[in-house]
Amino acid sequence: MKIEDFKGLHGPTLVTQFILAAILLTSVPNAVQSVSAAAKGFKIDPTHSWVVFKVKHKNVGYAFGRFNEMAGTLKFDEAEPASSSLQITIKTASIDTGNDGRDKHLRSPDFFDVKQFPVMTFKSTSAKKTGDKTYALTGNFMLKGVTKSITVSVEHVGTVTGPRGTTTGAISTFTIKRSDYGIDYMPGGLGDEVEITMALEAKGR
Repeated sequence: MKIEDFKGLHGPTLVTQFILAAILLTSVPNAVQSVSAAAKGFKIDPTHSWVVFKVKHKNVGYAFGRFNEMAGTLKFDEAEPASSSLQITIKTASIDTGNDGRDKHLRSPDFFDVKQFPVMTFKSTSAKKTGDKTYALTGNFMLKGVTKSITVSVEHVGTVTGPRGTTTGAISTFTIKRSDYGIDYMPGGLGDEVEITMALEAKGR
């Protein structure tokens, strides 16, 4: 069918609409993909994401560590903030404090017991916009087989679209009590409160 055939049926307006639609469908696939990715959530990029923790050591200093393996999705929706979400699964065996002996102990039943509990997770169940770039996400945090509902403040750092697609980023710092999750080894040597920071980058799918 030729474009002239449309002129006879509905006039030049329909022809113009047909041409514009064809141009949009063939020339902006990245924009369509970005909208689709935003609706479904972005896939967390473990190479450019960090999950680190801080805990007081002997009441004289702090010990730090991180987890190197994670997966999940991140979504911010400016039009409908309540549909924003975060889901992350972290492999407990990927703990890294810079000391092999300490890491081996942390993987044991005294602490994370990674053979029986290989992951810890956070899955948001609701979201509320609290500022220009901040959200309060309430969800279920699971560690060592114990699940508790917590609310964390999340900052949407930014979103950028380039030749390789769209990337969005967020950061959240919150505190848990390790004893709430059955990790109570060395109560005098280690603090009960553990500060966790998740600095995440996620890519559109």
